[in-house]
Amino acid sequence: MKSLIAFFARQGIFAELTTVGVVLFGIWVMFTIQKEAFPNISYDFIMVQTPFPGASAEETERLITNPLEQNLTEVDGIKRMESVSAENMSVIFMQVDPDQTTEAEAKLDVQEVVDRFVDAPEGAEDTLVTSLESKMQPIITVAISGNISELELREHAKTLERYIESIKEVARVEFSGLRDLEIHVNANPQKLSQYQLTLSDIVAALGRQNLSIPGGAVENFLTGDKNSEIIIRTVGEFQKPEEISETVVRANDIGESIKVKDVAEVKMVLEKPDILHHTNRTPSISLTVLKKEKADALDLVDKIKVMLDEKRGEFPAEVKLDTLNDQSYYIRRRLKVLTTNLGIGLVLVLIILSLVLPLRVAMVTSLGIPFSFLGTMIVFHLFGISLNLISMMGLIIVVGMLVDDAVVVTENSVRLMDETPNPTEAAILGTHQVWKPVVGSVLTTILAFFPLMLVSGIFGKFISFIPLGVIIALAISLYECFFVLPHHIGAFVKATRNTATNSMGVLGKAWDSFLLPSYLKTLKLVLHFRYLVALTSFLLFVGSLILAKQGMQLILFPGDGIETFNINMKVPIGASLKRTEELVKPIEAEVAKLDKSLMDDFSTNIGTQVRSQNDPMSMKGTEYAQIQVFLTPANSRDTTASEIMANLKKVIGTPEGFKEINFEKGQAGPPVGAPINIGVRGQNYEEIMKVVSELKAKISEIEGASDIQDNYSLGKRELRIFVNQEEAAAANLSLADIGRTVRAAFSGLKATTIKKLDEEIDVLVGYNKESRLQSDSLETLMVPNRLGALIPLKSVATIKHDQGISFYSHEDNQRMVRVTGQIDESVTNARATAEKIDQEILPEFRKKYPHISYVFGGEDRDTKESMESLAKAFLVALIGIAFVLIIIFQNLLQPFLIVLTIPLGIMSVIWTFFIHGMPISFMAMLGVIALGGVIVNNSIVLVSFVNENRARGKKRTESIMLAGEHRLRPIVLTTLTTAAGLLPTAYGWGGLDQFVVPVALALGWGVLFGSVLTTVVFPAYLAIMDDLQFQIFKIRARATAKNSSSTI
Repeated sequence: MKSLIAFFARQGIFAELTTVGVVLFGIWVMFTIQKEAFPNISYDFIMVQTPFPGASAEETERLITNPLEQNLTEVDGIKRMESVSAENMSVIFMQVDPDQTTEAEAKLDVQEVVDRFVDAPEGAEDTLVTSLESKMQPIITVAISGNISELELREHAKTLERYIESIKEVARVEFSGLRDLEIHVNANPQKLSQYQLTLSDIVAALGRQNLSIPGGAVENFLTGDKNSEIIIRTVGEFQKPEEISETVVRANDIGESIKVKDVAEVKMVLEKPDILHHTNRTPSISLTVLKKEKADALDLVDKIKVMLDEKRGEFPAEVKLDTLNDQSYYIRRRLKVLTTNLGIGLVLVLIILSLVLPLRVAMVTSLGIPFSFLGTMIVFHLFGISLNLISMMGLIIVVGMLVDDAVVVTENSVRLMDETPNPTEAAILGTHQVWKPVVGSVLTTILAFFPLMLVSGIFGKFISFIPLGVIIALAISLYECFFVLPHHIGAFVKATRNTATNSMGVLGKAWDSFLLPSYLKTLKLVLHFRYLVALTSFLLFVGSLILAKQGMQLILFPGDGIETFNINMKVPIGASLKRTEELVKPIEAEVAKLDKSLMDDFSTNIGTQVRSQNDPMSMKGTEYAQIQVFLTPANSRDTTASEIMANLKKVIGTPEGFKEINFEKGQAGPPVGAPINIGVRGQNYEEIMKVVSELKAKISEIEGASDIQDNYSLGKRELRIFVNQEEAAAANLSLADIGRTVRAAFSGLKATTIKKLDEEIDVLVGYNKESRLQSDSLETLMVPNRLGALIPLKSVATIKHDQGISFYSHEDNQRMVRVTGQIDESVTNARATAEKIDQEILPEFRKKYPHISYVFGGEDRDTKESMESLAKAFLVALIGIAFVLIIIFQNLLQPFLIVLTIPLGIMSVIWTFFIHGMPISFMAMLGVIALGGVIVNNSIVLVSFVNENRARGKKRTESIMLAGEHRLRPIVLTTLTTAAGLLPTAYGWGGLDQFVVPVALALGWGVLFGSVLTTVVFPAYLAIMDDLQFQIFKIRARATAKNSSSTI
């Protein structure tokens, strides 16, 4: 290793070219690297959607969901399967187990099963298999509104869509509130009866006419040019509604004909709305923009806004264009916060180094930070890793650690300059002396972070970019430390008389006269009272664990800094979309009263409630509505999202006409379910609902629980047709004939499609509105049989009134109703609430209802899975660290002692979060795991020097005291630089980002206090270990002497 270090130390051109190249290329990459909010990951969820227009929830469950679920059970690697059978739609969600298969393989298997599904009922559309990925998140929403007709607004929205899609970085645009054009052929039943026609006759006639049939190509006989051809085509395609009206349905030999216009009215209309959309109380059409995977989010939004400014003049003055949910704003703000705090941390690191080291030495040492940082940017760019809020967090975590190895190497090299006046030779020797502990320190840190890349689930995929950035930066830092730094030390640090003594910087006198002597006195006392010190540290650790268990909250992703929330509303079943809109308007008025310092915008969807991506389905129906509120940045207002929600909740209450109004906070991290989420499973819905009703009442009594609701909902009233099979058979009718005719009459049958340049317009044939509204329309319906005769429906069927269920939920092929709710995080957390429900409430229910089962989901399930995964990661980290230490020190006891310093860091984190009044969160635990690799570094350096001193024949106490004296300065420097790199982010000195605060706080204070405890307490452990070894030696010696004497 020494010859390798020497070779590069003497290659000045190589060191300088490497440094300049990394800096210049890295700066270029910083400006060109892809920037986005979060990394592109797959959520390991596969969704199978089957539209079934006009079908009830019961029909959808029986005819589509049940058979599909049965077939999908054969797919390997599916961890969990949930489904929702609703009116018009079947949705099946499958969570892939990444330990058994990949999402891509599972998706292929699912697609194969779906392709074999040949029993789909008539009227069901093609089944779509998709996977959920973070790239599906929208980047910006453009809302268009104005005091003009909906048809005009629609045309402007389509124009805007074309402009947006012309930007090459746009993947697609999704509309909300845009209704498709349709052509309705509204037949008069009396006229159909008069001419002995059916709706099927009209459908067949339109299908025959709307064709364009190629006739081939022939020699151009028109001009006689044998070298050219003309194409022959038979054209009958419809271009406008009038052509449909003139279509002949039936004709005879004498030229008489019955046309569509004789029995029906043809109209171009907008499809029946299923969702109404408002922006800031104004009816609007929203265009949600999704970017291509490799597109830069900031660049794309800038282009969209420039385009909007340029094209705004092309739209009428009364048309308004607004932008909502602009993710680039959050990305810019967060990246600015992170980069500012990173810069502050870097400046603090330089200040600390220059205070303790001479300016030249400090500059040479600190060069490792920009070198490693920019080198990591280059690696990110080369491997297609974007600069996002997660990968950036890894760079913030590691910034203070990037000089740790350089501090040890530089300090040791400068110390040796008194013995070796040639700076280059001193650098080579100094680097070689400490290369093993330096490599060991970096490896233990890497091994602490590496298991975080193995954490399973959505959380694991999100956070994997944190350790990736840390590991890359540390590897580059180690390279710089061994192959670039020695040359810089030799070239820029001048050797003078008493170089080591003069290398203390401006705090040199204070260090020599006070800090170091004080530490050595403390260390002497610690070694004297070593057993008391060790016992005290053990009791403090146990007490800290008790404090964490009993006095602190465990919240996966605390709601601090939330900037969005939803108001979910439900009105009684049967309300029309228009009625729901009227009820929602007063709620919108109250939201609009929020001060502009608190809220940017809000949007309303009537007819749907959008759930998180982990929820099997968004709630759809005319009885549902949702207002999404976009707040101003959390650090720009004194009122939290929870307080705003509480105030609004008090003002709004539950007005007359509403069944439920619930408030739901936006998510602070990766998507998770509701804090309270329990699935009640069984076969009998009557029994399930009885349990659900009682369970909701019990959960509502738990302190901190609120907005307890279930997803059971009655459907719309139904008219059910029961066919008499004998009479139908006698009339030459089948059930399919009757069902098809009823569907055609009241929902309309798709006869054909008119294809325009940028859209397709369906032509639907059905009864006119007046006939559909008549109470006897169904009974007087005439059904054509196979012989062409018309049979009255009432002669072969009876009609009964009934009411079904709005949708059926399944989990693992069992019917299920889900009970959900919110919690007050200042009172309780999801895990504690779930345990309370499971241990105090459910035992009684299990006895009372033995056929009902219960499954916890949402945040509790995610928390449990995350804790198990983190525990495994922590165990892997410990084993990896211990393995490296055993290789370095070639024994078992010293690595065991070094690993024992990790609890000292954990204790520091617990007390830090307790003093700050913060809960233990997922990100805090990430900091604890990472801390394990950092906190042992000081112990490695101490043990290495103790071993060297013992090898020179020095006694135990003298060896420990010398190690403390010589290694205290690099330990203090590495501790202060690591903490200085993190604390600006922890306290938001350059702007606050609540998402990254816990990990920065845990690592910053954990390293600071943990290192203090290590330098004081760890020497006591070393001395006690030596005592034990001595006692074991004495026992063995006595045993040997006794055996020898008995032999004699």
